[in-house]
Amino acid sequence: MTDNQKISITFKPSGSGLEKFFGTLEAEVIDIVWKSSPVTIKRVLFFLNKNHNYAYTTAMTVMNRLVRKNILKRTKKSHSYVYTPLISKGEFLKLAVESIVSSLYNDYQTITSKTISRIKKAGTTKKSNKSS
Repeated sequence: MTDNQKISITFKPSGSGLEKFFGTLEAEVIDIVWKSSPVTIKRVLFFLNKNHNYAYTTAMTVMNRLVRKNILKRTKKSHSYVYTPLISKGEFLKLAVESIVSSLYNDYQTITSKTISRIKKAGTTKKSNKSS
């Protein structure tokens, strides 16, 4: 990924897992792509429809939305498109957390610092209790 390609990150604190950053279906699709890349829409639809009954056009719309958000890359191969992630899951999560914490710190420096310190302290206490 190049510097001029900005990833669109939204944060929904009430979401669970990847749904903190993506819609429900987007989260499911990007997780499939991260696990099975490179993939076609048909392949993603195969995995999605193990638990659902989505139309091809629904999967296509979601995947193309992830392309616009600079999460996926689309490449023409023969008669279909192949999708690959532009960023790994680990890199995305690191970038997302850094972006969120940085944004909070810029707007609410004192409370963000205190909260991070409290979380770190609680984590240290839990670790030392586990080793007892």
